[in-house]
Amino acid sequence: MVLDEPTAADHGDVLYEIGKSDTIGRYMVASRNITPDEVIFTDQPAVIGPDNAAVPMCLVCWRKLSGLYKCKVCGWPLCGDLCRDSKAHAKECKFFQERKSRIQVTAFGVPNRVYDAILPLRLLLLKLTNKRVYKLVCLLMDHTENHTEKKLKRYSQIADLIRNTWGFSRDFSENEVKHVLGILAVNSFCVHDGAEDGMGLIGLYPWTSLMSHCCVPNIKIITKEDFSYICESTVNIPAGSEIVTSYHHYYYHLFGTMYRRSDIKQTWKFDCICYRCKDPTELGTFVSGVKCNKCKNSFLLPVEPLDYNTAWKCIGCDNMRTSDDIGDMLHKLEVEIDSIPTCEPEQLEQLLQELHSSLHENHYLVSDCKRRLIDVYGHEKEYEYDNLSQEKLENKSDFCNQLLHLSSKLSPGKSELRGYLLWERHGAELRLAQLPWLNMESSTEEYINKLQLCCESLQEIIDILGPIRVDSEEGANGLRAKTDLQTIEQQILELQ
Repeated sequence: MVLDEPTAADHGDVLYEIGKSDTIGRYMVASRNITPDEVIFTDQPAVIGPDNAAVPMCLVCWRKLSGLYKCKVCGWPLCGDLCRDSKAHAKECKFFQERKSRIQVTAFGVPNRVYDAILPLRLLLLKLTNKRVYKLVCLLMDHTENHTEKKLKRYSQIADLIRNTWGFSRDFSENEVKHVLGILAVNSFCVHDGAEDGMGLIGLYPWTSLMSHCCVPNIKIITKEDFSYICESTVNIPAGSEIVTSYHHYYYHLFGTMYRRSDIKQTWKFDCICYRCKDPTELGTFVSGVKCNKCKNSFLLPVEPLDYNTAWKCIGCDNMRTSDDIGDMLHKLEVEIDSIPTCEPEQLEQLLQELHSSLHENHYLVSDCKRRLIDVYGHEKEYEYDNLSQEKLENKSDFCNQLLHLSSKLSPGKSELRGYLLWERHGAELRLAQLPWLNMESSTEEYINKLQLCCESLQEIIDILGPIRVDSEEGANGLRAKTDLQTIEQQILELQ
């Protein structure tokens, strides 16, 4: 198959050009100066399917299945006649009919490895139904040279299932199946987390996948109701500069270099060498800073951040510690943090105080403790906003402000991280505005002024989270923000 080089013109009216490198493959650069909040491009998923270790689900509407209904022709479990009669199922059902293959799924409600083959099969079927998109996808890097023997063995099992059990051996070679699996492992995106474990969905977006990773992204991806993507700039991007995304969930944008690079290496099979990873201070944030156990006044940072085994040196004295020493210390703290249940936030607060004796105030484990407390206060049982003391509310608001300051450097602009933190801060600030007024400790005028500040914050939250599909947590919070804004604006009118 001849694989023509894709161009931006093939995509349409977009704000990027395509570059190519021997090390990172194809990438995007700005075709002109781009300002914040501009749409750079839109993208449709080439394929969508269950994530690995999925429980049996309807392959049309993605509902969890009990096994009571199956297609009489191909045998795939579905949720009912409506999905069986859909165009999407009819097209796939025909492929199985032609190959005289009938699916047998017997266990429901538990992960079923048969569903690991759905997404690669759908991608392979593009070779038969949409050669243009298939050719574009096949140009993506697969990094199979970095896969473990265990991973390659699993690839062989999936290739055998698709080719021999399901009857597609004449359509796709074993190498084609493995190439597609490698492409999906490196380039697919999570499009839906699922209401419970085993119900997540992932997709492959052919144009979006051309973007490289950077630990300080300059764009955000907005997922719409139909799972289409909108790529929008979050900061100024000069013409000729690379357009980059972060492969990590925004929670991890505040994590340190050693953690991020190790996770990227394990998950996406490459070593990140972005400008943040090269900087021991991580843009002056010191999110990896460990307090010096010798001078007690300064912090140790990695000498060579791109070396996984680098020594750590104090910036205030000559003290040195090994990478293993630092790694062991942080691992013990991570285990301790993870062991604290959400129903006991007081334990987390106590640990947070203890961390300040060994870590920089911006260290990612300190920030992670704050983020976990942010998620507990206002939401968990017995810790709803109405049950929180003024001190707890102020702590939550302060934590949000501290993480917002870090995000302005590490996930700048109107990022999802900013939208999440603004939304969480809003809940605390609204309650802090209500308490003194309800207790007749502040005037109506003071209360209105505070409510107006809440409205300003809500408007930015709506701008960031509002466009995201509503069945995601972020999109649902955007919808709640719209409702809150209407309610507060009405209350202000009534009070004036």
